[in-house]
Amino acid sequence: MGNILNVLSLGAGVQSTALALMAAHGEIEPMPDCAIFADTGAEPQHVYDQLDLVEANVPFPVYRVMEKDGLEKSIYRAFEDQRIAGPPFFTESAHGGGDVTSAMHPRIQNYAD
Repeated sequence: MGNILNVLSLGAGVQSTALALMAAHGEIEPMPDCAIFADTGAEPQHVYDQLDLVEANVPFPVYRVMEKDGLEKSIYRAFEDQRIAGPPFFTESAHGGGDVTSAMHPRIQNYAD
């Protein structure tokens, strides 16, 4: 069998961070040859802070990859000048009685702001 490359898909969340740090301390095998963080370009700052912490504490390289200016902007750019419907988000009424009222998710609603 040919060479095997062990790559950790690193999302900088709890589970992938734990795997990276456990591998770095020899608690799990095999040691990754590298980790890849696929940057959407729309992560909150604490994700990048967590990624910095991982990079400083593992013996393997962490590659940050991003397509152009990120996934979120690429998706919106694909629909520029086109009318598109937002996904329906529903919440139950606080008043009970089984009414269901729609509520647009703020991240989608405020994208144009």
